[in-house]
Amino acid sequence: MEKDNLRTEDARPHFYKIIYGEDIKQHMRIPPDFMKYLPQEMPNTATLTGPSGSHWRVSVKNDANGTYLQKGWKEFMKENKLGGNEFLTFRYDGNMLFYVKIFDPSGDKRQEPSVFGNRDGKQDRGGPKKRSVGSLDLHVLQFQGSEEGSGQSSRIGDKLFTSGTPHFMASMTKSNVENPFLLRIPQSFSAAAQFPPSKRKVVLRDSAGKAWDVICLHDKGGHYLSGGWRFFARCHNLKLGDVCKFELVNIDEIQVHVL
Repeated sequence: MEKDNLRTEDARPHFYKIIYGEDIKQHMRIPPDFMKYLPQEMPNTATLTGPSGSHWRVSVKNDANGTYLQKGWKEFMKENKLGGNEFLTFRYDGNMLFYVKIFDPSGDKRQEPSVFGNRDGKQDRGGPKKRSVGSLDLHVLQFQGSEEGSGQSSRIGDKLFTSGTPHFMASMTKSNVENPFLLRIPQSFSAAAQFPPSKRKVVLRDSAGKAWDVICLHDKGGHYLSGGWRFFARCHNLKLGDVCKFELVNIDEIQVHVL
């Protein structure tokens, strides 16, 4: 997998979002590392194509915190009945055109939404159609490549990434990017990494190769990234809903990919 974006088998750039939290209901932030695929002179609008083939035109706005899809995004959310921890993949087709696949928390892929719009503002109605893509756990906080964190391929319909090492992925929640700045590590990852049931120091390494010392706490709920995680999150401008991949690369060393 590319460190800074997701690619499916057709090699076109992809990124993904988990629909969780209040912020993403108002606007959707494009991952910073994905910006290199977009025009330098950013257009004011983008077009989203949903599973039905219908289109939504949304405004694009830049501010100090990043680039967002804004006006029109709430309509896309509403008409596709989003807001319940769905998993979305965005395939970039060039010219600010994005094809969006929608997966329910159960792992079912939506073939068409129950209500969808078009350029004329009209709506077609019909029951949602789903296709099972396997027993995928789209947990709101994290999901893993395999039940035991053994480094098998993670799949959501198409192949999104392959990793030969234990890994997990986390969608940033309020407690991850604000006080108390804690990030829970899945127990299966802790077991694969052979973390003892005690406090320890781990190294987080970002995509630029910079290392960050972080304290890993342990209690009856498992292991948590604590002291030092606040600094890492702030230095990488992590926001609610951002997704990170955590990959074990050495003893007590974790590679972090901000996607």
